[in-house]
Formats: sequence, C-alpha cells, structure tokens
Amino acid sequence: HPCPVMAAAAEGAYSGRAAPAARSSSRGAGGVYRRRAPAAAPAEGPAVMTGVPDALRAWWSRVDPAQLDHVSGETGRIEVLRRVAKMLSPGDRVLDLGCGPGLLAREAQRPDILGVDMSPNMVAAASQWMENAVADNILEYWPTESPNVVVLCNVLESYSLEVRRLLYSHVREFLAPGGRIIVVVSAGKTGLGSASESVLDLVFPTAAPVQADSIEEELTLAGFEVDLPELLRPKPAKQAEAVPGEATKVERRSYAVLVGRRPAF
Repeated sequence: HPCPVMAAAAEGAYSGRAAPAARSSSRGAGGVYRRRAPAAAPAEGPAVMTGVPDALRAWWSRVDPAQLDHVSGETGRIEVLRRVAKMLSPGDRVLDLGCGPGLLAREAQRPDILGVDMSPNMVAAASQWMENAVADNILEYWPTESPNVVVLCNVLESYSLEVRRLLYSHVREFLAPGGRIIVVVSAGKTGLGSASESVLDLVFPTAAPVQADSIEEELTLAGFEVDLPELLRPKPAKQAEAVPGEATKVERRSYAVLVGRRPAF
C-alpha cells in the first residue's frame, strides 16, 4: 500500500481522505440523537477494488440497505451491534470497515464513527446516522487520523484467508498503538450458519466457512494481542412475537466477538 497522508482532520471531527461536507446536526433539542436525511445521491467508489472479487462487489451492490436492517433485527444481529456499541468509549476514534447502512453508528448513537463500505447504496443509507461515510475499498482505505478502534462486523466471512491476512496487516499499519480491532463473525455450525439462519446470508453466500478460533489465530499471527472470544446467541425480534407453543420462523444465530489489541510499543 502507498504511504498514508496523515493530515490533521478538521477540528472535532474524525474523517477519512477528505473532510465531510457540511450536514445538518445529528443532535436535536436537548441533545437527543436524531436521524438525518439520507444522501441525495450515492457517491461512487473506485472503479477497481483490488482484492475484492467482482462477484462479491456485484452481489453486495444489489443488497437493499433497508432489507439488511430488517433482517439484522430478525436474526438478532442488532443485539450484537449493541454489544459492540457498549465496548466503545466516548473518546474513541472509531472506524467501521464494511459499515453497511450505518447500524453500529445508529445503535451506539455515535454519528462521529467513520464508516467505509464498497456499496454506494449502503453509504447513502449510512449517511442518515453518520457524519462521514465513504464509498471505498476497505483493503486500501487510509484514514487521515489513526483510529484507536476498528470494527469489522460480519465482514471477514466474505474474504479468503489470504485477503484476510492482508486486511489485518493493513489495519495494524494505521491503528493507533494500544488500539483495538473488534471482529464479529457468525458462529453457526458451519461457521456462517444454515440458509434458514442467514436469510440474506449477511455475508457473501458462497464464502467458505470461517470459525472463530481460526480468526483468533489469524489475529495473533498478525501481531495482535487477542482476548478470549465472546460467544453471543441473541434473541431475534421475531422470537419475542411468536405465539406460545409455536416454533419461531426465524432461527437464532450465534456470533463470536473477538478483540485484538495492537501492542503499545
């Protein structure tokens, strides 16, 4: 990768390659977090995305952000994002790689989270919750200021081992010393879960299974100090609505949350 230009971000803002355009405040009267209007037109990403399979990019560009939001609620994935949100401190500079429609920023009520996604449609939807969301390749994106938290939620399942290793190395280069990488992967019986569990798959449908212990080993080999994985089995929204005695139509999914730290020296 080329050397990043570590330019200072605008005062009080955490940004990527360019400062975000002025937008309406995300705080209403009394400091209540509110939704903004989505971007009028999706910003196009790079014509070529190194390391990203064309089929993956084409598939992800067709996924409806609103449908992904709905399915995330049905499968309990929103509860996992809320768990990740609680792991963030107010002063953290957070980079959400593969941010999708900005669900982490919404659940954390953190419009200052910087989001990157290869789908212009996802970035447009994320602009409702994020002050700065960028259409770019997560394998090549360089923030202008080193984050101390990088989040990858159901992103790694889409990539091969070789590409995942490149991504870890890339993140480690710009992550602040002592900073954390928070990784969430599906933890079904085959790594991704069955077709009924995944619904939209939430990850590329033809991806090879990924196990949490494999991600833990990969992060360790990449130079991160890894905590013990946390296994979450959230209760999907549909289960709460099911009639007693009847089986819920949406199966629960399990997720593994892994935290790796870049050594401070």
